[in-house]
Amino acid sequence: MDDLREHRETPIARSFRYIRRVMYAGFGLLIFGALVAIVLFFLTVPSIPRLPDDLNDIFGQMTRIYAEDQEGNPRLVHTLGGHRRVALEEIAPVFRDAIIATEDADFFHHRGVDKPGIIRAFVTNLREGQILGQGASTITQQLARHLFFTREKVWIRKIREAMASMQIEARFSKDEILSAYCNNMYFGADAYGVEEAAQRFFSKRASELTLGESALLAGLVQRPSDYNPYYRMDRALSRRETVFRRMIDNGYITEEDAALAREQEITLKGTSIGPARGPYYLDYVEDLLIRRFGSNLVFNGGLTVHIAMDLDLQELAEETISTRMTYVDSLVGDPAYDTATAEERKQALEAALVAVDTRTGAVRALAGGRDYTASEFNRAVESNRQPGSGFKPVVYLAALDHLGYSANTVVVDEPVAYTTELGDLWEPQNFTREYEGPVILKRAFMRSINVVSAKLVSEVGPSTVIEYARRLGITSPLEPILSLALGTNGVSPLEMASAYSVFATGGIYHRPYVITRVEDSEGRVIEETEPESRRVISEQSAYLMLDLLRGVISGGTGVGARYRYGFTAPSGGKTGTSSESRDVWFNGFTKDLATSVWVGYDDARPLLSIVEDEEITGASGAIPVWAPFMKQAAALQEQREVQAAMAAADSAAADSADEGLAGLPAEGVGGVGGEHGGPETGVDTSSDEEAKPQPAFPMPLGIEKIRVDFRTGRLSQDLERSLVVTVRGTNPRIRAKMIPPDGAASEETGLLLGPPATEEPLGQADQTIQDTRSGHDGSVGPGGP
Repeated sequence: MDDLREHRETPIARSFRYIRRVMYAGFGLLIFGALVAIVLFFLTVPSIPRLPDDLNDIFGQMTRIYAEDQEGNPRLVHTLGGHRRVALEEIAPVFRDAIIATEDADFFHHRGVDKPGIIRAFVTNLREGQILGQGASTITQQLARHLFFTREKVWIRKIREAMASMQIEARFSKDEILSAYCNNMYFGADAYGVEEAAQRFFSKRASELTLGESALLAGLVQRPSDYNPYYRMDRALSRRETVFRRMIDNGYITEEDAALAREQEITLKGTSIGPARGPYYLDYVEDLLIRRFGSNLVFNGGLTVHIAMDLDLQELAEETISTRMTYVDSLVGDPAYDTATAEERKQALEAALVAVDTRTGAVRALAGGRDYTASEFNRAVESNRQPGSGFKPVVYLAALDHLGYSANTVVVDEPVAYTTELGDLWEPQNFTREYEGPVILKRAFMRSINVVSAKLVSEVGPSTVIEYARRLGITSPLEPILSLALGTNGVSPLEMASAYSVFATGGIYHRPYVITRVEDSEGRVIEETEPESRRVISEQSAYLMLDLLRGVISGGTGVGARYRYGFTAPSGGKTGTSSESRDVWFNGFTKDLATSVWVGYDDARPLLSIVEDEEITGASGAIPVWAPFMKQAAALQEQREVQAAMAAADSAAADSADEGLAGLPAEGVGGVGGEHGGPETGVDTSSDEEAKPQPAFPMPLGIEKIRVDFRTGRLSQDLERSLVVTVRGTNPRIRAKMIPPDGAASEETGLLLGPPATEEPLGQADQTIQDTRSGHDGSVGPGGP
């Protein structure tokens, strides 16, 4: 019967039935949508921050960065956020047009949210298989985003952002919104707001900007770092073309206007707004903060940040680079840096220095270049350059620890050839182009013999060497190839300083850090750095390597630090020179500080000496910076230790006096010294003999020193052919027969050395070890040392 009724149903009746179904479905969707809207309303509205009375206050409070002075008191060294603002009328109209055309063409026609733009973005995201990808952010939404301390692409935040945008539009005028946007957006190069950007890039006021300059600045907002014209002018100009096109399409300018603007040359002549002290250090701190907390919280959240910078050492690092690099300039014939033009400074030699506290890993000083205003590129952490022979400690450590070699193990220095992983023939050569024949490891290390290092990598294996590099904290990419022996993989000065500190601490690695504590605007600690340490090599292996490194300074390629610059503190280190002297290094340490110095050109040009047949090496190019810095740093540390000891003694004496007075009889006599036989209160009755000072690097158990022939490795008393070496033994002692009767030889090297130079010689060489060419560190041939 039902089938018959269905068969007899007229087309009109069927149409009404379908319409009813559609209406029911639509009504159901409306109810569902309303329920979803109600839920979203209660989820989002309570979490939207209250709008400030002044729209500029959306950008919050500035972050303050503090470093401790010698007395441990925090000193303000830098601020982030908080910047120069101007009235909308003081901003060039052509810039306002460029910003609107580029960022939000419908700015004057929407009420905070660009609905057609959202639909277009949604369709694009669906095509790309994403739910959240492209945005359709209006200028108002970009302002609203600063109310939320996150940039995470979460749908609930997007909804909150849109609702906050509508609140802003309802409360503030379009001019107020545009003014807040122009005055607070980041343009790169540490410039916030158009007024700072105009001065940073063009040395002019925002009201004076031309069309070409306005379009260039408007293009930076999207990706300030990628389009920074100081470093990527081609990208900035390409982005400017996009701005021109959008201004033309929206009727702000004509094709003729754009053509005239292109004809006007863009001249960058702004100055840096960076901090006065430690700009590279503080740049690094800023980068780390942004990575951890996001730029919005860092620049607007009112954080208080404490850093590990030692104010005195930081000032010393910058001053040493400034003064000592003048001497290095003279070696290569470069113009005087102080009087060089901006273009000449771009081509000048550069330098980087990092000093790390060996006991904690705290980065006490960091300088990433000679002049922050000339170049903000941070070579201390961002530039990976070939360390040359500076990498050899890793190779020798692997041989000592993994293969059980000793400082007196004999290796033959001779011509060798290896087949590389690509099937090519590799023939490592020595700096002198000569070969010594049989030689013990310590002498090979002191003289930086390349062939011996290549043989060690071949025996221990490149992968094992890389494993030891990782233990020492080197994280840069390293290829498992034989030329790893000569430092052909790039590393940063921060990595090298941290790695060398392990030898000063007896095998303990301390992870380097620059931030000690971060507090929010209410003073609550949100992050605190606990020094992270772990044993990465045995105490014995660390001491064996320490002895080799001390030998470099006492009588090897680094001897200039002691005998030319008068740096006599117990120390160790290693020179490094890459192929064709494109990079020169010195990495070294005392018991307190591990410091790495790199010198070179940014474009990796060779450092060519003005003296014929002489080469610039780590000894001649990096030690002139490293040694003066370490000499003054060691003196500063000694002064601090004396002051601390005196303060402790005064405190102990005061405590002792207080205790003595508390124990006196009522009459003030009768219980003190004299005939009563008691010791006088406050007088130290212990031995008057001063405690013997502890050595800077105590010898661990299982290690002893002997004197051996540097050709055979056997015990020897021939001062002309012997070295003092550290070997594995049974007692922490020095064998008596290794000391010559007159005690004339160096305990660390056994070499008879000349007196220290009284002034810096004009040449680059330090004649030190028999016929060795002075200051060499093994650099030669393809791949470098």
